[in-house]
Amino acid sequence: MADGGRADSYDTIERAAKILAAAFGCGSSWTSGVVYGKSLGLDGDFENHRSLTVAEREGRRGCAKYIDKPTRDQNGVLTMHGVRSWRTHAFVATPSFVPGYDALGALAMAKLEGPLEAILLLYATGDVERFWPVVEGFGLACVRNAFASEALTDAIQRILCGRAAISMDDRAKQLGVRASGYRGLTRSVETRLRRWLSAAANSYLACLG
Repeated sequence: MADGGRADSYDTIERAAKILAAAFGCGSSWTSGVVYGKSLGLDGDFENHRSLTVAEREGRRGCAKYIDKPTRDQNGVLTMHGVRSWRTHAFVATPSFVPGYDALGALAMAKLEGPLEAILLLYATGDVERFWPVVEGFGLACVRNAFASEALTDAIQRILCGRAAISMDDRAKQLGVRASGYRGLTRSVETRLRRWLSAAANSYLACLG
């Protein structure tokens, strides 16, 4: 393959990450369940849940009510004409989340060792505070360099965000080192992290079946 299989690796990582994100209640898999109830008025309550009431302004044209849309006057100010009453609607919106027990069980059965589980969950959930210290610890043990911590930080930002907060050349200038040397270090670290991530995703999906 022309890209050395990187596209397939990316697809595998994304698939594993989406499954785990859903299992942990993160990302786009978090949805809201909406329960519609009777009209409650502005201070109503529905089955002891926090309710949201939406009020619409009504006007009258002849004997029929209509929802009167606001218009702008010559000064650009929104105004409402012919309003006679309010019409209220109330509903209850409660977050609904069902843990993916199969996904979580597969994660336990995969027994991802070293930094593999942490980097996969970091990528899936974005929980830097919880998982990055584990990944960074293993990274520092593997990368013997005075600027390993900075290179690890820049590399993981490129993986998670698409780019680091600071360019490699600017980071090298901050550290007082040659830009070419720091670029080489950061890219080698990024390759290592991506290799860990790919191995974790493959092992996880193989266990999930």
